[in-house]
Amino acid sequence: MDLLRRHLFLIICGVAGIGGMALALTGMRAMPAVQKKLEERSATYRSIESLQSNPVNRERIEAEQRRIETILTDHRRVMERARQLYNYEQLIPNVLPYGTPVDRLRFRDKYGEAMRELLASTTGGAPASAAEVDQWRKRIDEEQLARTAGGPVGAAEPLMTAAGVLTAAGVKQDPQARAHLAAAQRVYCYVTDFTPKKPGGQDPSLDFDPIMADTTSAVPPFPADVWNAQIGYWIQKDVVEAIVAVNAEAAKRAQDAGRSAWVGTMPVKEIISVRLSLGVVPPDGDIFVGAAPGGYEQALPPGTPATAFTRHGSGPFYEVVQFSVKLVMDQRDIPLLVERICNNRFHTLLRVAYDAVPENRKFSGKVYGSEPAVNVVMDFETILLGEVFRRLMPQFTRDTYGVQCRDVDECQPEP
Repeated sequence: MDLLRRHLFLIICGVAGIGGMALALTGMRAMPAVQKKLEERSATYRSIESLQSNPVNRERIEAEQRRIETILTDHRRVMERARQLYNYEQLIPNVLPYGTPVDRLRFRDKYGEAMRELLASTTGGAPASAAEVDQWRKRIDEEQLARTAGGPVGAAEPLMTAAGVLTAAGVKQDPQARAHLAAAQRVYCYVTDFTPKKPGGQDPSLDFDPIMADTTSAVPPFPADVWNAQIGYWIQKDVVEAIVAVNAEAAKRAQDAGRSAWVGTMPVKEIISVRLSLGVVPPDGDIFVGAAPGGYEQALPPGTPATAFTRHGSGPFYEVVQFSVKLVMDQRDIPLLVERICNNRFHTLLRVAYDAVPENRKFSGKVYGSEPAVNVVMDFETILLGEVFRRLMPQFTRDTYGVQCRDVDECQPEP
């Protein structure tokens, strides 16, 4: 025991040293596992950190970004081209959507002038009047007296063919035929102006907005009325310009061939009616069957997408307006006129129907010439892109037709 007491300090130190060596050895053996854990955690952290700046699907994301940029670029190009094709100018600058009352009064006057100019551009006219027939009757009597005074008259030429058609001699002796043929030779096509329709009379050729008729009133038209009249004028201008171009080309061909240019040599011989739908076409509606093409009553558009093969109705991206054109024309030139109306425009042909015009054997009334003519009705639709036209649309019009702007800028008036 004394020995243990004397050497206790050394014994404790030795045990402590052996324990320290054991702990050191144990720690050294655990270091690789700890290091591995630390490396695994470090790798995990680095991978998480890399996701923030370099995602695994970077190539796919970049491809989608390129696709989106391409779509946006194409959209900008399409809209730029669309604005070029919609090269319409307001009759009074900036009258839409919210022109001043004075501007709207000026618009009413300008609208009447523009519509009359549009009708005059057709080089059109009407059949001979009763007064003109009377004048020709007097002239024919004078011609007969002159022939009688000149001495014996030879054998008379037949006045009609076996089929009951007036011959040249018959036309000379018929005051109505002479008057109506002379009237036809003065014009390129028949048109009816905007004067109020008389009982039994014919409807006007163009769709004149009745709200714009009274130019003496001091009350200006509402912005919504200005919108309707302006859109109607633009569409009818496209139609009339196409008709004028087709007839002008035919007139030049006739003149180059040494023949006179008149109704008988024109593709479009009469503008019976051009009519627009009442406002924009809704997304749906009942089927509407239009009138038969024959006769001289106006032809109205369906006004619903149900009868159109396109099934187009107004929606989130555009508004639709339908219009019908009723003409007397050479059937062979229908495709040419359709091409001229639709070319570089957002007009689409929906339907064509036509019927033969009865032969005018006695040259009475409207004389269309010797070529067979048809009475044709053509239904069209036009697309008004929202990004172009909704800036011009008054709020009342948008509310009436349920037009929703897809963003603030789309309906923001241009500065």
